[in-house]
Amino acid sequence: MIDCSDTRKSLAIEILNNELGIAPSEIFRFTNGYCHSVYYVKSESGECVLRLTGKENEKYYHGAVKWLEELSKLDIPVPKIIKHGQYKEVFYTLISFLQGKDLGDVYHALTHPQKREIAKELVAMGRKAADLPAYDGYGDSDSGSFKTWSDFLSSYVNRSYERIKRNGVFASEICETVAEVMSRFEDYFAEIKPTAFLDDITTKNVLIHNGKLSGIVDVDYICYGDALKVVGLTNMALLAMKADTVYIDYWLDEIDADETQRKAVTLYTLLTCIDFMSEQGMRFDNGSFVSANEEIVELLKSIFSELLKELGQ
Repeated sequence: MIDCSDTRKSLAIEILNNELGIAPSEIFRFTNGYCHSVYYVKSESGECVLRLTGKENEKYYHGAVKWLEELSKLDIPVPKIIKHGQYKEVFYTLISFLQGKDLGDVYHALTHPQKREIAKELVAMGRKAADLPAYDGYGDSDSGSFKTWSDFLSSYVNRSYERIKRNGVFASEICETVAEVMSRFEDYFAEIKPTAFLDDITTKNVLIHNGKLSGIVDVDYICYGDALKVVGLTNMALLAMKADTVYIDYWLDEIDADETQRKAVTLYTLLTCIDFMSEQGMRFDNGSFVSANEEIVELLKSIFSELLKELGQ
């Protein structure tokens, strides 16, 4: 369970009034997100969204401004930036409001044809994103580059290891097991080019309205490497929801994934599983806390074991 106690609403109203000249008739905070405080705003001039970012996460503020503008140029449906800047101790970004709910919130109500169409549209967006300017290495655009895709993934495992060890909910040895499985994919990793892809278009940040994709949000950074990583991330999110994964099948069919690529998606799902594990018992920079719920802990252990079996471990 996430503790999303709101400490910035009065500041949000102050920014709207003093900085943006907006008198909100309605304002409430979206409860998802760890790095920003995000508010829905309604006023006489219409609907919009205000994101507040603390100085500790300044890089995500700058990243969002940059990438929303870049993706808009590629005709990818993202919110339009109305105004952004700094006010007192926070950075703000006022963006247009997109209708819809996160994919994960409506997934169970979607038909299979709707899931197939959404997957098809995301693949098309991914192909557009691949045309973004080249990067000087692999990994997330906000955190520096790695010389190889394998190096980046190893850093991912190391981060999970440090979190798991600090939070004390799971045994940190599971990360050593994952590193051993990863070593069998070195030849595959060596063929990966530093191609741009949207790393967080999963069961969240993908907005669905009336069964159709209406846009994507919260693009704070771009990743460079294997775009199948986000498929694994989405697969893990669905497994954690105890949902069907037919959406993943449609996604992989749309890109004509071969057997090796499908195995890679299973590996990326496993990497995401230990990332989910590492968040149990963790307090994030904005004060959000993920309590170690016993049911979720057991579910993650079960998913971890099943993924290892699929990978022949």
